[in-house]
Amino acid sequence: MKLQCKKTAAFLTAALLGVFFLAGCSERNSGNEAAETESSQGSTPETGERTAETEQDRGDAAGVSEEIISLPPAMPAVGVGRIMPEVVEQRDILICVDPGHGFEDGGSGDAETSFYPAGTLEKDITLAVATMVNEDLVKRGFQTVMTHNGIDQPEYDWDGNWKFNPNERVAMMNDLNPDYIVSIHTNTTGNPNACGVEIYYDHVSGSKANDWNEPAAETIAAAIDDLVETTAPTDLRNPINAENASLAVIRDSHPAACLIELGFCTNEQDAKNLIDPTWQASIADAIAEGIERFFDSRES
Repeated sequence: MKLQCKKTAAFLTAALLGVFFLAGCSERNSGNEAAETESSQGSTPETGERTAETEQDRGDAAGVSEEIISLPPAMPAVGVGRIMPEVVEQRDILICVDPGHGFEDGGSGDAETSFYPAGTLEKDITLAVATMVNEDLVKRGFQTVMTHNGIDQPEYDWDGNWKFNPNERVAMMNDLNPDYIVSIHTNTTGNPNACGVEIYYDHVSGSKANDWNEPAAETIAAAIDDLVETTAPTDLRNPINAENASLAVIRDSHPAACLIELGFCTNEQDAKNLIDPTWQASIADAIAEGIERFFDSRES
């Protein structure tokens, strides 16, 4: 009996020791986990240094950013954000543009015999339109030359009277030997109902270098009718009697040529058109367009 009791007491003692041992292990494990958690949440000296360095870096970066913002904007690289001009194919074709009259020769259009405002003369209209024609031809790739600019005395004004008469112009044109000549004028008549554009060309004299006179004039007339609001359809004139001195530029010049009367200063509506810069630009563009169409047709 005593032996049995001793065995039972020993068993109970061992069981209690096992319980206490397991409880101690559990507490130690919990403590270790807590310590690890605190360690991960806290800052070791090494991680603290890294954190401080990161904050310092951010501060430095912020300072650099502010300096960059205060700098002026950088210029764009070449070609960036810019519209490149259209490349125009250059033509080996020379056009002579002749502003009618000029200098001391005012042409038609005084206030008593025309609907032009006082002080406006034919020479003013012809120079303005001829200059636009010249510019429009250059934009289309043509080589151009004007017989005068209304300011500088032409070299071919031989008598020095500042009138630059038709025969002097013809001498200049023949020396230049362009591929085509266009002479710009405005018209006048005693009939106030006469109106519209007239284009003169010559094929009677036989002195021309080619047979372009008529087809070129026809093409220019068609372009004007297509693109310009005029008071009448463009009238083509092939003068049988070309003895008029003003027609010398189409009669005596060797290159193909035409003389364009833009309208009648003696017609009220024509006169309004002729002094209107917008209308001037439209007919100048149409003349250049007609010349381009003609030479395009020869190249095709």
